[in-house]
Amino acid sequence: MKKQLFLAIAAIAATAVQPIAYGQSPDISHEDRDVVRVMRHPDGSRSVYKRQANWRGMRCATYSASGKLAAINDYTEDKHGLLVGCTIYDSNRQPIYKVSYGYDRQARLVEERMFSVMDGKLVQRVIYRYNSSGERTKPLIVSLNNTGTTIGPTMNTDVENAHRTLPRNRR
Repeated sequence: MKKQLFLAIAAIAATAVQPIAYGQSPDISHEDRDVVRVMRHPDGSRSVYKRQANWRGMRCATYSASGKLAAINDYTEDKHGLLVGCTIYDSNRQPIYKVSYGYDRQARLVEERMFSVMDGKLVQRVIYRYNSSGERTKPLIVSLNNTGTTIGPTMNTDVENAHRTLPRNRR
């Protein structure tokens, strides 16, 4: 389950990290023209992104290095092309997580919230911040275990670290 969660989170965070390879690869057949991109990961796994004809969105199928299906992410977009939700399925195509996305007034992604399908509990938050130039900085990831107890890194940890770096006269 931890490996599935890692792969699912890695696929969601793919937009926040530099992928290994962009574009269509030679292993994409002529019939797969709806493939948007293939990302190859350092561990040998790959993610294949395809546009979906029946809804505004995209499907990302992640395969292990041996070619076995590891996870599927179905992304839904609004009429402006912004992600509004995602459903993450395990290798048996059973839904395990739902993700919602939040934006600021400038249409910049500011938060992702991941919920367990089984019990509806919030299991992770990813908070994005922007510097004065409008560039996204390193995200703050808040993970929760099944009991709802926070496990590191936490927002408190982030606040404590920021507090330690402030000059004495600003504390």
